[in-house]
Amino acid sequence: MPVDSDVDCAGGSGNGPSYVQGPVQVLGDDIYDLDRDGNGIACES
Repeated sequence: MPVDSDVDCAGGSGNGPSYVQGPVQVLGDDIYDLDRDGNGIACES
């Protein structure tokens, strides 16, 4: 279930309205497209 209309990685170029500090594990569908390289870990830097 979506937590907001959009979630982006904190410190990135996204415009929110919500942000997550990574790295975070992506389970199931990546509805916010946070795991760009598809390795199961989002917002890694």
